[in-house]
Amino acid sequence: MTFLNPIAFYLIGTIPIVLALHFLKLRRQRYIVPSMLLWRASAEDQKANVPFQRLRNLLLPLLQCLFLLLIIASVARPALRIPGIIHGKIIVIVNNSASMLSKEMGKTRLELAKQEVLKNINQVTASGGMMLMATHAPKPHIIQTFTTDKNKLRLAVEYIKPTHKPSDWTSVYDYATRYVDSQQDQIIMIGDSFDNIPETSMPINKISVGESVDNIGIVHVNIEKSMDQYTILARIQNWTDTPRKIDVRLELEDNIAIADKSETIPAGEVKSILFSVTTEGLEGKPVCINLYNPKDDFDLDNKVWVILRKTTQFSILLVSDRDQPLLMDVLRNYGDHVVINKVSKDEFHSTEDADLIIIDGTIPSEQEVMNTLDRENYILINTREDLAFVEDSAVEIVTTPVTVIRENTLHPTMQDVSLIGMQVSESVDRTLPIWGESLVETEKGSLIWVGTNAGRQYLFFEFDAFNPAYSRFPFIIPDAPIFIYQCLEWFESNVVPIKSLTYQNNRIGQNFKTGEGLKIELPSAEESTMQVKKPNGDMIEVNGDIFTDTDHIGVYSVYVGDSVFDQFAVNLLDETESTFSHSITEVNKETQVNENGLLQPLTREIWQWTALFAVCLLLCEWWFYHRN
Repeated sequence: MTFLNPIAFYLIGTIPIVLALHFLKLRRQRYIVPSMLLWRASAEDQKANVPFQRLRNLLLPLLQCLFLLLIIASVARPALRIPGIIHGKIIVIVNNSASMLSKEMGKTRLELAKQEVLKNINQVTASGGMMLMATHAPKPHIIQTFTTDKNKLRLAVEYIKPTHKPSDWTSVYDYATRYVDSQQDQIIMIGDSFDNIPETSMPINKISVGESVDNIGIVHVNIEKSMDQYTILARIQNWTDTPRKIDVRLELEDNIAIADKSETIPAGEVKSILFSVTTEGLEGKPVCINLYNPKDDFDLDNKVWVILRKTTQFSILLVSDRDQPLLMDVLRNYGDHVVINKVSKDEFHSTEDADLIIIDGTIPSEQEVMNTLDRENYILINTREDLAFVEDSAVEIVTTPVTVIRENTLHPTMQDVSLIGMQVSESVDRTLPIWGESLVETEKGSLIWVGTNAGRQYLFFEFDAFNPAYSRFPFIIPDAPIFIYQCLEWFESNVVPIKSLTYQNNRIGQNFKTGEGLKIELPSAEESTMQVKKPNGDMIEVNGDIFTDTDHIGVYSVYVGDSVFDQFAVNLLDETESTFSHSITEVNKETQVNENGLLQPLTREIWQWTALFAVCLLLCEWWFYHRN
């Protein structure tokens, strides 16, 4: 036991005063009495008031002294030191990502994580309290602010909702660190994986939940449309250690089967399942790829929804004063939905509602047309002048041969493409604007770069890309055609009504991943309220044109007023979330907080009990005094 106000013990000096009152003689006056009968009683009284004689009744002074001791002890604030997690503030972060919905022994990992939180709630200190956060909650990710009310904390645990988003500790960790004020404050993370936690010197207690799980799931889907047929390719991975036979069904939203497939996937490998169906009666409808056998403990990667949307026309306007047969061939092979118009620079007076404008060489004098449009896509080939919309740019003509030495493989247009070693005899060295991103670089600067500015997307070829006299770019097979097709997909994703804020890599259908932010563009004439109906039936009102609540897999419907404007599909398709190789449910051994060696003491005051006992003792003294 410790005392938080030990200076109160100086009050013990009042106890001798109480005792002295029992020893000191009372002062009495003398009186003449007519009888001697009272002398004996008077003598006895005199004896009783002689100072410092032996007390005849010890109980009353003892009770009074004990009462004073208890009052002094209460003022000194006695406290017990008991084992606890943290002497300070506790910040508990619960991972509620998709992988936490894996079932084990009838419970999900999220339920196991909630049980761990409830265990730690009993260790809350009165000096700091506990705050509860979740990885996937509206920013700043707080479920319950700092409190010492255990009932509030237990109730807040129940409000942690499951989501289908991939794991992400970074954002919630950044918010949690803002509330750490001292060395005694600590962060407790509860989840099934801690792979992407930022490096930090701050002490973090990690509590891992979940066992290793055998899983089979869909990790990739691709849709192609040719003439009157859809081709749907699904890649299914087997994470178990034995070969597994799988049954996959393609079905409509109301579980009507369209086609069935059965395959055997070797242990640890991926198998591609191909469905080919006619477009009749399916255009614009959502369909589901259902891995219904074998059943496993993680359902989210067993189903994938896609929208078999009718391919819309993609209009391309080529502005050039010369023939470009190699470029025209590549554009025509992109798809049957492509419509190409070619005009000379003198004939170019408007964009003619084109989805993509390709300008070969110098920009026409009517370039102010570009500056007045709200949204267009542009490819500029070998444009050598200084452009007004490319801020702070400087242009230099490079007449010596250059070689590609560096590529940006992270950009979606450069996937599975390599132009390393390609030589260009003449090029343009341009200072990139702040919104520009280099794709291909030479020793003299950026050769190919992209950018998005004021709602428009640009692709710059800083050389005569389709002229064999200057480079071999058109003849680098298959990298050059693949690069052009991926660039066209990047542009085409900018003209659909619902598109990703990052990149939409599937031009047929609007199919996205959980957690992906979307931009929904309504026709300019529409001014009604826009709402999105989620797969669980919730209606979310959208303010503006940005929708980020893609936290469940399934089909979403966009409502304008009372009618459906469009639909899109959201799926997990995350190999990391579908891979279960985590440790058995336990506290992290290195930072375990429930072992006696690492427990930090909590201070619990008990002065209320000593004060209560003092009151009871005072009542006893009063009763004893009046009884005598």
